[in-house]
Amino acid sequence: MGERQIDGKGDGHLVRLEVLRFPLIVLIVYLHACGVTANFADGARGLADARVVEDVQVFTGSISRIAVPLFFLMSGFLFFRGVHFSLATYRAKLQARARSLLLPFLFWNLALLALVAVAQSVPALAPLFNGQNLAVRSMSPFQMVDAVFGFTRYPIAYQFWFIRDLMILVIASPLIWAAARYLAKPTLIVLLWAWVFGRWPLLLPEGEPVLFFFVGAMVAIRGGSLFAVDRISWWIAPLFVLGLWGFYASHQTGWMNFLLRPAIAIGVVMALKASRWLAESDRWRDRLVRLGATSFFVFAVHEPLVTIGKKVAYRTFPMTAENLLVVYAVLPALIVAFALLAYWVLLKTMPGLLRFVTGGR
Repeated sequence: MGERQIDGKGDGHLVRLEVLRFPLIVLIVYLHACGVTANFADGARGLADARVVEDVQVFTGSISRIAVPLFFLMSGFLFFRGVHFSLATYRAKLQARARSLLLPFLFWNLALLALVAVAQSVPALAPLFNGQNLAVRSMSPFQMVDAVFGFTRYPIAYQFWFIRDLMILVIASPLIWAAARYLAKPTLIVLLWAWVFGRWPLLLPEGEPVLFFFVGAMVAIRGGSLFAVDRISWWIAPLFVLGLWGFYASHQTGWMNFLLRPAIAIGVVMALKASRWLAESDRWRDRLVRLGATSFFVFAVHEPLVTIGKKVAYRTFPMTAENLLVVYAVLPALIVAFALLAYWVLLKTMPGLLRFVTGGR
């Protein structure tokens, strides 16, 4: 492949980011599969003593939490990479992101809202819904708009909170550019403090997206490389494991964020470092780059499929710790496989529709 492609500069920067996309999406699917209960119209169903399952999910789920910060870091870097920021550039960026972010955001949320409205009206399907949630037919106009855009809650397509916050950051990009250009260190200190101590004052966007998008933007604006972390020794790996163990041991205590969030930061560094090995590997590089093209589609369809799959499994199988662990291990893999199959079918039969629903990706 050549050193030019893997040294973190030029096209190599993009290759190293591309090989990360699909593995990170898989981590997100597993993160959303965590949980030992499912909510139905007649109440919640779960295991009375699910400590073993919860212990496994706390540890593996905390590893998966590196995915969202990494995606925001990559988004901030790519948004500002090689850009001389100006009003004309800002307009062009807004137009491009309207196609790649806003249109698929509206499509998937409106489609799911319509499907939920129909399913809630079907007697055989209505019991599968959470009885505490308001039926779509009973929503006010504002509640419907809120369900789509997520002003006071998550969007109805839950995972699209990521796209919602990313769109807000794109709109605020002139402020981010100015802060990264002229007030980088104090801004970074404030954002880090707010993230670690959980003192973020805004409802939207959330603090973690702002921090990591800003870090990516700062690196790009200042002409740096995300892969400067290659110089950091792999001896940070034990610190990552130690942080996760500390988070597990202190779960649901006041210390959990002080241990988990530094571990997440170390995990981000480790993933960036690992991208060099993936990009150099003839076995993995091309395969992961091809799979990376499917990442947005997998992201878009994995919910509500994860939730539906859990509800069906919890209705079908006896509620034992062993069964819950099998569901947690197998269900995300099946959903990713289904999403890849659906992507391939659409690519072969309706490529125009696929481009539209994935924002031209």
